[in-house]
Amino acid sequence: KKYNDGVKSGKDEFGKPVETTGGIDISKPPFYAERGVPKLHHTMGGIKINTKAQVISINTKKPIPGLYAAGEVTGGTHGASRLGSVAITDCLTFGMIAGENI
Repeated sequence: KKYNDGVKSGKDEFGKPVETTGGIDISKPPFYAERGVPKLHHTMGGIKINTKAQVISINTKKPIPGLYAAGEVTGGTHGASRLGSVAITDCLTFGMIAGENI
């Protein structure tokens, strides 16, 4: 009922973008549900780093002195199609590289 009210009013009480539903609510059965659990995922974007884990300036295309990054904030090297189960390796490797270079 709360979800359907949000669809009708165009504003969900939890901030979900109900305007993208096209006005479709969930008032007509059959209903299906799935249990979702949190899991590690990989960001598909983020700041650019080089092989030394230095953050690259979007303006100069050169490393920003003293600024290093690793893990999910960097987005990863996968582009538009992420390879499963490799986020942890990426985070650990560039975390080590950033620490060594700092």
